[in-house]
This record gives sequence, structure tokens and C-alpha cells, in this order.
Amino acid sequence: MTPQDKRIIAQWRRRIKGRPRLVLSIAKDPRSMEFEAFCKALNRLVPELDIEREKGDSTPEIRISDNLHYRAVPLGPELGPFLKALQGVDTLAGDLTPAIRDRLSELGLPATLKIFISSRCPFCPHTVSRLLPLAGASCRVQLSVVDALLFNEEAMAARVRSVPATILDDQFRWTGLVEIEEIVKIMQNRDPSQLSAESLQKMLHDGEAHHIARMMIRNGEIFPPYLDLLTHKKWQTRLGAMVAFEYLVEERKELASRIIKPLWDNFPMAGQEIKGDILYILGESRDPKAIPLLEKVLSASYPEEIQEAAQEALEKIRGG
Repeated sequence: MTPQDKRIIAQWRRRIKGRPRLVLSIAKDPRSMEFEAFCKALNRLVPELDIEREKGDSTPEIRISDNLHYRAVPLGPELGPFLKALQGVDTLAGDLTPAIRDRLSELGLPATLKIFISSRCPFCPHTVSRLLPLAGASCRVQLSVVDALLFNEEAMAARVRSVPATILDDQFRWTGLVEIEEIVKIMQNRDPSQLSAESLQKMLHDGEAHHIARMMIRNGEIFPPYLDLLTHKKWQTRLGAMVAFEYLVEERKELASRIIKPLWDNFPMAGQEIKGDILYILGESRDPKAIPLLEKVLSASYPEEIQEAAQEALEKIRGG
């Protein structure tokens, strides 16, 4: 942290009201040390800042709110936008026009927005400043600021070649300066089948499993990212996806049956807990096409609890 960074923080401290708060999520990742060092230095300069520390299971990040995450250490030019958000995400919405705020308040689908930046980029802070208010105006906008150099593997997976790069739901992308009106318009008019796994996961965690099922029924298709959520490593996510599946079976059994084959294709590679959940879903499908698959499990040398899960699923189907 440079003397200039410290002066900016000191000036910001004189303006803040109340006790700002952030969550520092630390993972088994060497990059966690950079986040820890930044938060400690910030806390020394702003003792009234509440920092909650938690152990994460993926990559380190700073969470300003439930829908605004930093996988970047905001120093230098990036410090200003970060501190402004830290004063209160909801206050950022005032930077948007009333028309944009109204459109965001009516947003029907969640939106996952990622901004890839670099500390060496002179244009990135401006793009971040323009986009942060979207998270303040709608809790349906999940916004992440990602350092493309620090998290190079994530930038490569997203095929980011220059910054700033803004990506919406892994489908739409902008490089360089962005037009807020264009992004919001696309958010409003997206095809639900194009939602990213992250957006669907957010809906599940918000208790909107039935909404996901209804969207798939209206579209007459199973969304590919939804299949990934049925075998997700997090139990809470799998549970939400199973609730959506049960609703599908009740409302459109033939559509729910399309899940059987891709789910079974994942069975050999799945861990034991996920294998048990796959067998449970096959049973819930009530579809006779799942019977030979379950019989294969029963005739193989799987652990006892897997055998029991297969037997229960088989009895459920045969019992109607």
C-alpha cells in the first residue's frame, strides 16, 4: 500500500458514517496472503471497519455485499471505486438514471456480471465505477471484479485477452468502455436457457427452485447448466436442484425424463454422496427407463449404501 493509497483511505475515513463492513474469504490458496495483507492494512487505517473472516472452499475474495465480490486486491486507481462501494452498495444506485433504476427494479432473471481488470490498466477503474451501481440497484445482479493477472486461470477459461472485459452470464461480452443502457437492455431480454450456472445457482440459494422449473417448462427444454447443478459439489446446491426436479416431475414428467441419460452418464465419475443423490433422482423420476440402470447398480460391486439407495429408487419406480 503506497503513501498515496493511505492518504486516499484517510480522506475516505473522514467522510464515512457508521461502521462499514466486509467479509474476507480465505481459501487454501497462496493468493489469500495478498487479500489478508490488504485487509489488515486497511483495518489499521480504519479501525471502525468491521472485517468478518471466513474460510472459503475455492478462491480468496472480498465480499462487500451478498451480490458484490472482489477477486482482486483494490490498490492504486482501483481503490477509489472499492471504497465508494464499501460506504454502502445501495447508495451507488444514485449514480444511475431513474430510467435505468426502474428497469433494474423490474429485472425478472438474475444476472451474473464479471469485470476482468488489471492494476496496470488505466481504463479499468472507470469501467468498474460505471458498473458497480448495477449491484446497488438490484440484488438480482451478481457482480464480481476479477484481477485477470492474479486469477489468470479464470481469465483464460473466460477467454479474456484484454481488459477491461465485462462478461454477462458467460454469453455476452464487452471489451473496453461499456454502455450501461446496452447491458441493462440485454439483461432484460435474455433467453432463460442462456443463463449461466452461477445465475441458476443464485436462484436456487434464494429459494427459487420452482421458478427454474417453470422456466424450463415454458421453454420446453432442460437448461444444460441445470444438469451441472444436480451433481454440484455443494450439497445445498444439489438439494435446490432436486427440489426443482421434483416440481418438473409433478408438472411435466416427460420433460423431467430427459434428465435421466445425462445424469446417468455422470454416475461413474461421481463421488459417493453424489452417486446417492443421482440414484435418488432416478427414483423420483418414476420413469421405467431408469429400471435397467438401477439394476446395473444392484448387480455390480458398489458399497452397501449405494446398493441400498439403488434398491429404494427401484422400489419407488415399481411402486408408481
